[in-house]
Amino acid sequence: MWQERYRDVHPDVLEAFFAGGHGAPEGIPALVARLRGLRERVQEAAAVLPDAIDALEAVVRDLLDVPAEPAPLHVLMVGSFSANAFVGRLDGEVAVFHCLEWFAGRDPARVLLAHEDTHAWHEIVLGPGPDDDLAWAAFREGLAVQVSRAAVPDRPEDEYFWYGIGGFEDWLPWCRDQADLLRQRFRDRLDEPDAVEDFFGGGLVEDRWRVGFFLADELVGELALPPSELVRMSVDDARHAVVAPLDS
Repeated sequence: MWQERYRDVHPDVLEAFFAGGHGAPEGIPALVARLRGLRERVQEAAAVLPDAIDALEAVVRDLLDVPAEPAPLHVLMVGSFSANAFVGRLDGEVAVFHCLEWFAGRDPARVLLAHEDTHAWHEIVLGPGPDDDLAWAAFREGLAVQVSRAAVPDRPEDEYFWYGIGGFEDWLPWCRDQADLLRQRFRDRLDEPDAVEDFFGGGLVEDRWRVGFFLADELVGELALPPSELVRMSVDDARHAVVAPLDS
């Protein structure tokens, strides 16, 4: 039924999903085996997200002060548990892929939506940036965290980094305690192509996941610039903006 009713009906979506490096087709059997237990979560997500997208996209667009068109596509899908959401391309258009198996409730989903929607508009404004540049990754993610906080205010602070996923309650206090050390690690690895994966992906820094998001939020927040100005910075200017304070 998966093959007939889902994968064969949406071959372009699944092809774009796997082409973006977010999982692989061989992970599908494990996902299918868990679908029965996921049904209620996916159904709830599918009921909540369309209205949230309509409402929050206007808020994000206003914060960034960007034209309404061209707008990103939004694709609701069941992925492979490899990403909760990501920005890619579908038929040549910038698209946000929302993987419903990660749905953690309406409000966390709204935070994640604002974060990824910021990435989508950022790519529409500037085009794709470098994938292996740590400074650019920090600027890009810091902008998205800042906008998500403005678009969906007054949520628990760790929600802006973990989107309602449990088990990381000590992550933010630890990052704050180790902020100076993390800045030094970040500065030391600016020229390493694999550093993006360690700071923002599945790798580890000081035995912690995703500490780059904390640093990105701090570094971009310290610029004290409105999102409408940040989103229009060139890659070179953005890189300089986050790195310069580390050298002072």
